[in-house]
Amino acid sequence: MVIEYTAEPRDIAAFYSYTRKHSIKLAALSFGLPIVAALFILATLRSPGHGLNPTDWIIALIWGTALYFLFPLILRLRTKKDKRTLSIQPDKLSTQIGRLSLDVPWASVEGLYVTNEHIFLIRRNMNGFAIPRRAFLDEAQRKEFIRQCDQYRRAARI
Repeated sequence: MVIEYTAEPRDIAAFYSYTRKHSIKLAALSFGLPIVAALFILATLRSPGHGLNPTDWIIALIWGTALYFLFPLILRLRTKKDKRTLSIQPDKLSTQIGRLSLDVPWASVEGLYVTNEHIFLIRRNMNGFAIPRRAFLDEAQRKEFIRQCDQYRRAARI
C-alpha cells in the first residue's frame, strides 16, 4: 500500500506530544536532557572559590526550562515540508520525502499507535512517522493501512 501526504508542524507536534506520554525513552529524553543541562550549568558555575548561590540555581533553572520547551520547537522547525510517499511491504516500509528516501525494516519499528487524527509509527531510535488522517482516501483505506502495519510489525518480531 502506498500513501502520500504533506507533514505539517502540527503533525510533528502531535507525534512528539503523544510519544512523550507513551514512550519511556522519549519521556526520559525530554525530561532528562533539561535536567542534565541544568546540572552541567551548575557544575560549570561552581568552583573551589565559588559556592552555588540562588542566582546560579535560577540560571540553571532558566536554561533547563528553555531547553525543555525548545526541544519540541526544534523538531517542528525541522519538519520537511515536501510531499511524503510512504509505502508498506511485508518486510519493510519505504519513505521518500523530496529527494531523500529511506527503507525501514519492520523489526526496527517499536510502536504503532492510532489516535483519531493520526497514526504514529515509532522507530527504536525515537524517530518515526506521524501519518495524518488526511493521507487516506477514506476510512476503509486507513483501517487497512493500520491492519497491514500491525500484521507486518508482529511478523517481524517472530
